[in-house]
Amino acid sequence: MTRLSTQLLLAGVVLTTALGGCSDQKTTEAPQPQGSAPISSTAQGQFTLPPVAPITPTSANTEPTGVPPAVAPPQVDGALFTDPLRVTTAWMRQFCQTDFMEPINGNLTRAATYATLEATAADTTHGDTAQSYQQMQNQKLATRCDQVEASINPEAPTTPSMVYVQVSAARTQLADGRPFQTLPLVSTRRVVRGGDGRWLVDAAVDAG
Repeated sequence: MTRLSTQLLLAGVVLTTALGGCSDQKTTEAPQPQGSAPISSTAQGQFTLPPVAPITPTSANTEPTGVPPAVAPPQVDGALFTDPLRVTTAWMRQFCQTDFMEPINGNLTRAATYATLEATAADTTHGDTAQSYQQMQNQKLATRCDQVEASINPEAPTTPSMVYVQVSAARTQLADGRPFQTLPLVSTRRVVRGGDGRWLVDAAVDAG
């Protein structure tokens, strides 16, 4: 072997060794999800995930976090019946909340304080049947509501004794005290003023 060949061979060995050493030190960055906490990597290529906030369980006597509180029983407040929006809001708070521990259509019985007899009768025809009420009891179903809002429909006819009010609420559904879904509940009701001067919620004019 010539002296030149020996030098080239030695140079190749040194270059190969150097490249091998560099490949051993190379690490791969984990993809970084947008909007998440940073993920750090260690020298050994292991990744450390961001800490997760612990979930605090609730006791049997405490409603789960995020569930609106139960509504108070209906109150016969004379001032409330002088305002169609206030009486409709009070009606919705009672109408929206249901509970398997109440008698069948207990929400309609409570809401009747703020409604005409005709409206309560019509709502009852669309309420729970004996079969649906039994299923409600078997599954321990209930609903709780908040974010109740009411406004007069400006496009509907209005008279001194009749207005149309759109009322809405966020209804949280529960099974055995635990929430599993929140959906909007919206209805447009005719609100009428009787001969005694009181405003009362009357018939529904939509499918809500």
